[in-house]
Amino acid sequence: MRQLKYISIASDYFPLFLIFGIALSGILMRYFTKIDVTAAKELTLGLITFRPTIPEGVSPIFFVHVFLVSILIAYFPFSKLMHLGGVFLSPTRNMPTDTRARRHVNPWNYPVPVHTYEEYEDEFRDKMVEAGLPVEKMPEPAPAEEPAADSEPEPEEEKE
Repeated sequence: MRQLKYISIASDYFPLFLIFGIALSGILMRYFTKIDVTAAKELTLGLITFRPTIPEGVSPIFFVHVFLVSILIAYFPFSKLMHLGGVFLSPTRNMPTDTRARRHVNPWNYPVPVHTYEEYEDEFRDKMVEAGLPVEKMPEPAPAEEPAADSEPEPEEEKE
């Protein structure tokens, strides 16, 4: 049986429905149930300054709207919505688009000692040959050791 992969999971729809609820309650307040804007402003400023007051004449739909906005604000840092801020911090957005004309080097990378392939092969040539890997230069065979001149040659065994 073929496994089906979903791009979005159920938790991705929560902020979407939350935003739709905020928009719908805002449209209801704006066009259908008129609210007292000065009372709503007084309530909102009281909540923001931590001196809440509940004025008369605030519609219940406004309380629903403020509740949904508060839930979205509380949910935002723990959701995928937080990735939205990365758009403004991404290096591709802040760099010029001349990558083919000029090489961009990351300024905060520490210098890394590098060596060429020739230097690498010189360092590991014997091990590469032993492992059967192709090398550009074959190692030079070690010269055969000749007996020293001051030592006597060993006698050869006679055949019978």
